[in-house]
Amino acid sequence: MTTKSLSWPLAVLCFVLLTACGGEDEKSETSGINSEYTADPEAFMVEFNDLNDKINANLESPDKELLKKAVTTYQDYAAIFPENADAPDYLLKASDFAYTLGQPEKAVKILDHIISDYPDYNRMEDVLFSRASHLDFELRDTTRAKQAYTEFINKYPDSELVKDAESRIENISLSLEELAEKFMKQLEEDSLQ
Repeated sequence: MTTKSLSWPLAVLCFVLLTACGGEDEKSETSGINSEYTADPEAFMVEFNDLNDKINANLESPDKELLKKAVTTYQDYAAIFPENADAPDYLLKASDFAYTLGQPEKAVKILDHIISDYPDYNRMEDVLFSRASHLDFELRDTTRAKQAYTEFINKYPDSELVKDAESRIENISLSLEELAEKFMKQLEEDSLQ
């Protein structure tokens, strides 16, 4: 056998080993895809539309299992149809649902996916600010949060949220109690003037 004829079976073996080693959560972490859907995109769209209908019918009190499925399915949608204009919208919904489910790290990873793959997305301002906020408040990664807020300010200097971002950069080391105390002092000083 030649080296050339060995490379195809070796590539298949590597693919099988890599997919077999990944856990269920890793399958659609940010860009993984459920392989059954790549073979039959029409079947995927039937399931996708059914899920969307269920999500829209339960917006006021969404079921956790339904949201978990939506996170994965919306990421699958973006992986199967990456050029579709709706792909970043579904990724943003997946991020919101992951956040709702108490998975801020996953929410940030999905937002990172939008930032890297859809830089011209029309809701990028929301994406960047949400990412900074999740890093700041939920993950308490102050270094990454400061960088994310700075990136937001640089990209959207005229945004209504710039003052919030600047305030968070300035006060990021304060606990919620210290922040509330500082805010109350500021209110007192402002009322005396």
